[in-house]
Amino acid sequence: MNIVEVLKEKGLTISTAESVTAGLIAAKICDYSGASSVFKGGIVAYTKEIKCNLLSLNMNDIEAFGVYSEETAGNMALSIKKKTGSDLSIATSGVAGPGMDENVEAGTVYFGFQVLDRLYTEVKFFSGNRNEVRKQAVEFAINRIIELLEQNAHHLSIIIRR
Repeated sequence: MNIVEVLKEKGLTISTAESVTAGLIAAKICDYSGASSVFKGGIVAYTKEIKCNLLSLNMNDIEAFGVYSEETAGNMALSIKKKTGSDLSIATSGVAGPGMDENVEAGTVYFGFQVLDRLYTEVKFFSGNRNEVRKQAVEFAINRIIELLEQNAHHLSIIIRR
């Protein structure tokens, strides 16, 4: 099953806040027929200022933890879920390359996944050129949110029934 079919089956909606993937996760979700019934929307927040202005992140937190961090990706996921009213969200921040940025190696991608009331953050390292890194990050994000839904199946059924 693809992401749209999984979300439709569970009656859930999703949103995205993307930096390093620059809207590719949203585009991938919308590649599937029926996406309009599960995809609430997304924000491409490529700069610190946009992360603060559109996603309401705190610049002091970004400076303390780094724009490329699990904390920032987690805060992005929390914010977009709240702003769109979706059930789930995916957020990305990282360095696609070719070189380092803010002492973070190219290929490093931070993810935030909000699944109803639970936040998950992860960092992954991908190889290849910048477009290959971004493509791998998109595939990982889509597959990971499906895994998290499966892992939280019992929790989801309790909350959805309320």
